[in-house]
Amino acid sequence: MRELQPLPLGTSDFSALRSSGQIYVDKTALVYEIASNRQKFFLSRPRRFGKSLLISTFESLFKYGLRDFEGLVIGKLWKDKGTYQVVRLDFSNLKDFSTLEQFRIVLDRYLQRNCFVSPIQTTEGLRAFTNWLAVQQKNSVVLLIDEYDAPLTTCLSNPNLFEEVRRLLATLYAAVKSN
Repeated sequence: MRELQPLPLGTSDFSALRSSGQIYVDKTALVYEIASNRQKFFLSRPRRFGKSLLISTFESLFKYGLRDFEGLVIGKLWKDKGTYQVVRLDFSNLKDFSTLEQFRIVLDRYLQRNCFVSPIQTTEGLRAFTNWLAVQQKNSVVLLIDEYDAPLTTCLSNPNLFEEVRRLLATLYAAVKSN
């Protein structure tokens, strides 16, 4: 009798899933379709439908090439031999605030801690990050944002704060889009 591979319950790290031999349904042909197009994508799926695992799959592909994809369809399709600077942001870490100023501080600290920006001042993380993006060589950075809406869902019950946070995030997304 053949032993079944373990289910990847709660696993959202693609490299860990592949190295531990957990079950993985090969959807890399679809990953290839998205990854081979040099444009911006917005992917939305319901809760618990593998968004974080998908983000991790893209991160692995762009950061390490085909290292984690042995035996998968994308191994035959992917011809790009390069690797990229990957910035992965998880905005589920940006929930601990009750005012716009607190959100600014949380966002600035998060960007300073998790991106390639040197701390200027506590309140300069967003500006430093957008300035850093602006000087990167074209097509050299892959930006992956998980839980992009978490800061907004945190303040749904406060319409004024919601609008202020939305405006601040719009500043970030505008800088991302233009760079």
